[in-house]
Amino acid sequence: MAQTLTTDQSRKMDERSWWDLWNTSYRAEDNRDQISTELFAHVASLLQKIMQGNEGRMLEVACGTGTLSRQLNFTSYHGLDISAAAIEIARQKAQGMPSQTGGRGPTYEAADFHDWPLPAEPLDLVLCVDAISCFRDQAFTVRKMAQSLRAGGLVVLTSVNPVVYNRIRRVGGVRLENGPVSHWLSRDELHGLIKQAGLVLEQSYTIMPRGNMGMLRVINARRLNEAFGPRGAAILRRWKEQVGLGQYRVVVARKREQS
Repeated sequence: MAQTLTTDQSRKMDERSWWDLWNTSYRAEDNRDQISTELFAHVASLLQKIMQGNEGRMLEVACGTGTLSRQLNFTSYHGLDISAAAIEIARQKAQGMPSQTGGRGPTYEAADFHDWPLPAEPLDLVLCVDAISCFRDQAFTVRKMAQSLRAGGLVVLTSVNPVVYNRIRRVGGVRLENGPVSHWLSRDELHGLIKQAGLVLEQSYTIMPRGNMGMLRVINARRLNEAFGPRGAAILRRWKEQVGLGQYRVVVARKREQS
């Protein structure tokens, strides 16, 4: 019988090998699980709203297998990931994508963002979805995102909300649960990195309420959430997201205009 790979065993792997295994095991197909599908859909919808039809030049840091890129409109898109296996999958899937504005499709590169050179031409938007917790130097990473932008450009990132994440009871046998996580960022820590990078915070909120331990077991109980019907459940969900009980925090920050 094959041995189940546990989180502890996977931590013995080097960073690139871990992400190669993760992406080939769990991200080779789009829409594999409900949580990641909802997260990517929310980010794609958010970008459509904030860009207002002005697609612009985008960089996605830690793009994985390119799932989000296949949901976006852009003038140009470049995805970076430390996993060469993930980038190969992204490139293969991009071959079947329709051409974007100007006939140019997405491009992808296997690279460690810590070492990646800044772009020759400043970008309009930098994305980072559910990955900031895994960077070795998180402050440096956010500063480099800001340095990659033109004045007035945007950083959009999502990060696991540890208040909720640490209160999710998991079924035994879950593989590769956390991976090479450097630090789960609290709201204040994340906001602090945004400010230190010279960015102005425009939006910060949580999405996707979860949790089945402690008080979250009561707050997220199905019986409570269904007691007042679909409309009441939707109102309760929005309340939980507003008070910070979503599994992910979403932040939008803008680089200051030059004076």
